[in-house]
Amino acid sequence: MFSTAMQLDSLAHVYAGVPTRSGRNPRGGDGCKVLSVRALNHSRLIRDALIHAVPLSSDTEKYIARAGDVIIPARSTSFGAAILPEELDGIVINATLIGIRCGERLHPRLLAAFLRHPIGRAAIDELSQSGTAQMNVTVRALSGLRIPVPPRDTQERIARMLEAADIAYDAAVHAAERRHSIANEIGLQAMTGTTN
Repeated sequence: MFSTAMQLDSLAHVYAGVPTRSGRNPRGGDGCKVLSVRALNHSRLIRDALIHAVPLSSDTEKYIARAGDVIIPARSTSFGAAILPEELDGIVINATLIGIRCGERLHPRLLAAFLRHPIGRAAIDELSQSGTAQMNVTVRALSGLRIPVPPRDTQERIARMLEAADIAYDAAVHAAERRHSIANEIGLQAMTGTTN
């Protein structure tokens, strides 16, 4: 399994999010639901954390994310890389995020896994334009990032393994949250003498 290092912009379309502001649009309209860095939690996008904002560009088409795009923060104190799920297909991303739409030569699951790995994270830190704890990544800098690219059949095998691991992780988290909720309910009932 040999990997070839390739520049990201030869494998994917890298795009910035739209600048936004909160509140009402003075030209009319109330803005829209927008994906921001608040919704990015390490390897997941939290649908309930969408914000309502007014895009500061009338051409929002180029800021629309599609299912399968890898989403990373442009500016943040913590790093994450998540794959946009089907239910968020067509959402506008704001300028706190960068989207990466992989082409045929790179599977998005592998890209996200690489970016979250310490090696990928170190590469992101190197191209960050900030000397503070908050990173500042630009589309131009990210486009030049070199990514190891294994053969496509190897990528497919690794992607299936990563997907299975994600499903198992999500199931374990859901089960743990449910057990926690039940334990809290039992504790509250014991304290108050009430039952549901």
